[in-house]
Amino acid sequence: MSFQELVTASKKYFPKLQIKYKDQSWLMRLISKLLIFNNGFMTEYTTVIGDTIYFPSERFVKYHPVSSSVVLLHELVHLHDQKRVGRIPFTFTYLFPQVLVPICFLLFALISWKVMLPLTIFCMLPIPAFFRMYWEKRAYLSSFYVLQSIGNRMRFNPHLKTQESIFLKYFHSSSYYYMWPFHDIDRKFDQARESAIVGQRPFEDPVFDMLDDLASKV
Repeated sequence: MSFQELVTASKKYFPKLQIKYKDQSWLMRLISKLLIFNNGFMTEYTTVIGDTIYFPSERFVKYHPVSSSVVLLHELVHLHDQKRVGRIPFTFTYLFPQVLVPICFLLFALISWKVMLPLTIFCMLPIPAFFRMYWEKRAYLSSFYVLQSIGNRMRFNPHLKTQESIFLKYFHSSSYYYMWPFHDIDRKFDQARESAIVGQRPFEDPVFDMLDDLASKV
């Protein structure tokens, strides 16, 4: 199955799903200017907004069809969670606390700047973001399972230990604005990797029924 066919199959679960490309989007270019802490935003990362998943470019997908499929399934976990808890709660918690910055600016008209300025600066800092960590942890733990499943079917070694190091780096580095500098999640990633190797789900959730269905088509 081609990447585009996988996208079509995914619409069984998310009928409004769209795939777009960052190098063709003025919105993504604007966001990239704001995310000065992530130099690879346009070329190395995939982003979900609403029902749309933005890949770096069509060229990226063309030359990396399997990894693009794995990334797509990762992002579908986010769409699943977004559908489960509601788009607004998911988005607000994912972007918290930085999402409070625009609200702080609006409150400048009502509350003394001596109060609001320090509060605004505080919200702009790379404060540990528990909810962002929680949502990304679910998606990355799921990626272990997907990688091993596809690797078994296509007869390649997904090198989960190497992938684990890469995944954890995302949590601890500027990739997601230093969302979780602590190492208390490392053991959970070890367990998920070990579970994936023997075909076990890293946690129980209906999302894996969807992932099993779609991964079997890659």
